[in-house]
Amino acid sequence: MKSLIALLSLALLLTGCDVGAPASRQMDNYLTRLGRVLEQPVSHFDSRHLSHYRMPERRERVQTVAEQRLSLLDLVVESRHCHALQQRISERNSSLGRLMPASHRLAHEGQLLQALDECLLVIADDPRRSELKTQLEDIGAAKRASLPAVFWNALNASSEFEYYLRFADQPLPPDPSISDTLALQALAELSGIGQALPEQLPPSREVLDPLFQALQRSSRSGQLIHSLARLNHTLNQASTMLESPRAARLCPLGQPTPQSRILFNVFVTYYAGEIQPLLAQAQRLGQPWQQQLTHLREVPEIPPATAAYLQRLSGHEQALWESFQASVQRHNQAWLQVLERCQLQPGQPGWEAARNE
Repeated sequence: MKSLIALLSLALLLTGCDVGAPASRQMDNYLTRLGRVLEQPVSHFDSRHLSHYRMPERRERVQTVAEQRLSLLDLVVESRHCHALQQRISERNSSLGRLMPASHRLAHEGQLLQALDECLLVIADDPRRSELKTQLEDIGAAKRASLPAVFWNALNASSEFEYYLRFADQPLPPDPSISDTLALQALAELSGIGQALPEQLPPSREVLDPLFQALQRSSRSGQLIHSLARLNHTLNQASTMLESPRAARLCPLGQPTPQSRILFNVFVTYYAGEIQPLLAQAQRLGQPWQQQLTHLREVPEIPPATAAYLQRLSGHEQALWESFQASVQRHNQAWLQVLERCQLQPGQPGWEAARNE
């Protein structure tokens, strides 16, 4: 692997990196040129393959959470000191409260439980309110137990979360300056909120709303999913060509041939010059993305459909991210073997001659 890294570094000195062409065109062009030199059939990426990474329907991911309703009557009659709790219950039972988005409900449940705890402190030593105290304690315990499900519904029923993890129509643009820092930070904070439940109550809307908005504003995750799928296809197709009997016969005497020098030009100009920067970009953006998906998957009580989807993206040998790592390793090894057989690696006799042509 170290020898290939050195080879790519030297090759990049021989060519400029054209970042103007769309990444999909660069990948298709690479396969076409490689297939032409090695006289191998070429199968370009079919975007229908992206359907394998389609998020399950919302109804499969959203869980039913039992309502724990508390009548205002008892509070109004028995206590004039639980105004905050009265207000939260009134908000939830209003017509707008019944229609509040799932992310707002998560914040509301946190505020309601905080108000409920404060009310319990007020009535704790009043024997006349023992029945109300028991009722509030039971409702509080049930609501706390349901917080993980409310958290997952906040994500799974939100258009922001769905947008962030939905594959895009195009791969990442070949631009080394792009990043996904804000969205990944938001995902990390959301995972932290889920991990802390129910011991730590969910934060307010003022905290949650910017996190969901950060997911909505980012197109990088969807583009990354597309890039990884397309790169997997491109690298595996190209590796199959480089591992073919035709490639093995390219230098029958163990010396560079005219055809092998053409192949070397494909390596320098198109693999090192165009594909390698795409791989580096996918690795740079994908590593923290994969880590945050792993952290999110570890949040307790994740719905099975959501867990299965996240595992298709990352988390096991056949997942999108792990497949990308394997494809890169296979492709690098395939190039090393072909170039070594033709004496075209750095330090071999054909290297200097090929560079000077």
